[in-house]
Amino acid sequence: MLIKNIVGAIIICLNMAGLGYLFFIGIANFFKNYDAKEQEKLNTIAETRINKGQLIVIDEDIIPDEDDLLKDMDLSDLDGLDLDDFD
Repeated sequence: MLIKNIVGAIIICLNMAGLGYLFFIGIANFFKNYDAKEQEKLNTIAETRINKGQLIVIDEDIIPDEDDLLKDMDLSDLDGLDLDDFD
């Protein structure tokens, strides 16, 4: 009688685990489809109309004269740097 109860409890636990797994698969599938619909809404962008009658004005003041970034940097603190520490 004890063996029947133990086997019955094991079968019930496995059935509950199987139903939980099926529930998980169903919820995961639902969210995958829901996310695909949401991503489709986010990926669609309304086209902007281009007004061909207006000229494009480029402000020359915002373009830097030099692209040399090391010119403005103070590299004197890197003199004592030991590159063997980075191996």
